[in-house]
Amino acid sequence: MRILLLGETGREPGYEAWKVSLARAGIPFDAIALAHRDSPLRIIDPSGTVCYQALILAKDGLIDLALDDDERATLDRVQRELGVRELTAYAYPGPRCGLGSPIWAGRLDGLTGSLTARGHEVFPYLVGSVPIDVGTWGYLARPDPGQCFETLVVGPDGSSLLGVHRDAGRERMVQTFDSNSGQLHGQLLRQGLLSWLTRGIFLGYERNYLTLQVDDVLLPNHSWDPERHVTATDSDRLLRMGPEDAARTARWSRSRGIRLDLACNGAGSRRYVAERGTDEDPLLTALLADQDAFGWINHTFEHQNLDQATRPTIEQEIEQNLTWASRHGIEFEPHVLITGEHTGLANLAAAPPRNENPNLAPALAARKIHFLACDASRPYPAGSSADAPEVPAGEPFLTGGALAIPRYPTALAHDVATPEQLLDRLRSTGHSAARSWPEVASSEARRMLTKVLGNDPRPHFFHQSNLIENRTDHQASGSSLLCELMDAVLDLYHSLIRPSTAIVQPTLAEIGRCLLRLEAWRQASARALVLAYLEGDGITIHNHAGTTLELPLTGALFGEDYGWGRSGWLSVPPGTSVFERAPVG
Repeated sequence: MRILLLGETGREPGYEAWKVSLARAGIPFDAIALAHRDSPLRIIDPSGTVCYQALILAKDGLIDLALDDDERATLDRVQRELGVRELTAYAYPGPRCGLGSPIWAGRLDGLTGSLTARGHEVFPYLVGSVPIDVGTWGYLARPDPGQCFETLVVGPDGSSLLGVHRDAGRERMVQTFDSNSGQLHGQLLRQGLLSWLTRGIFLGYERNYLTLQVDDVLLPNHSWDPERHVTATDSDRLLRMGPEDAARTARWSRSRGIRLDLACNGAGSRRYVAERGTDEDPLLTALLADQDAFGWINHTFEHQNLDQATRPTIEQEIEQNLTWASRHGIEFEPHVLITGEHTGLANLAAAPPRNENPNLAPALAARKIHFLACDASRPYPAGSSADAPEVPAGEPFLTGGALAIPRYPTALAHDVATPEQLLDRLRSTGHSAARSWPEVASSEARRMLTKVLGNDPRPHFFHQSNLIENRTDHQASGSSLLCELMDAVLDLYHSLIRPSTAIVQPTLAEIGRCLLRLEAWRQASARALVLAYLEGDGITIHNHAGTTLELPLTGALFGEDYGWGRSGWLSVPPGTSVFERAPVG
């Protein structure tokens, strides 16, 4: 139960995309770039046992490069007799793959493919449309009438964008367009491709995740000035959501079935009451009235910059906010923290680069913080010193005993509450030349959806200012930038994905445990502590670790139904275990 991924140079978009997808799902695989290999490729061992469950080729002709004539003949025989399937992720049309010559070659921007009847069976979680992203190169070709070819995704003029070629018992899936890991069409098709390749049973686990976190709740944020094209620091221009914003957001959350996790700073409410000489904070009152609509996270009490803070100061920021929350009946997620602007952690983007505050890790340990947030858009050092080797942007890392979980920023910055502010900020800072808010929302929605469909549990984060009702020409919209953006994401999702594949929203701690469990499984797999293979109607697993291991498994008769099949995490004791697999459709 291992997959072979072949590329020529290792730089092919499909090769890199499949590496990311297989790793993220926890699927054991070997990725081999033939131009750089230093030993012969072995697909079948000397005993005649097939080493792989399925083959993924980044482009045509790689088997000819990898194997000699005798090895190819043996592979052909094994594929016919044992049904080992193959995917060519970017094929040039021709008789070899069951297609005629290309009727078109070039960019496929704006093209939308449609599932055939058989395509709906292979991709049961899709509604039926497969929009091709901008920047995609490919070919349009019709099936060769003299070949046994079954189209799954049809394009213009009866062309096959994706289909299955059957030749003397061999089954080969053929895709005539390219795809990288950031393109929507690749994410839409990936799970069906994987299920077809493995006949629905593989070591791996996939979900469509969308966790949304809102920072600085109860604090005010500075406001972008579209006239001066800067962030205004004037006290009379601060952005702070009001009670009507809280009530409207709660209604939106319930109507869309989507939870927002609010990262709160209790001092913001205390400051509001003190400055106005009132008995209560109407925003806090409104949030408490709908508190079951939200998740709640400790964002420190005063949102202090923790880069130079002492250990007592850091601990006080954590504990004082917990005390405040308890007094108001708010339950923060246990053992979780988001520091203000991710301070306290190292910052390699600063000039000069800044080390992690040495007081942070012991303060987190003392306050029993197991998970904290970091910024997915920047790299971090693998240690407290900025000179340590880099952890790539988007990868989790340890700070003492706490796991730092990367969060994705969006185009909605902390200082924008209206389309006018957002557009001017994007243009002035060189991030976008978008002409309208719908254009920005559409682009951001598409980008976010690739994360949702990419089996990526990492959260997206916003700021409380993005929940303020946006106004255009002094007219109230009845919504906010954040909710309108998420409407665009959800509407796009539901236009492409069937309701049986629901969005999953783990909390920050659940995300952390998910990432840790996946990493433990990857290490066990890399150390060859597990051998798993298919035999008859069973899955035989040999656990050589000496301790119980958790394995991700899709296609067995356990776990939960989700979109494309039944899946879950399986506890396997040392020794040999046999599990019944689900019937193959």
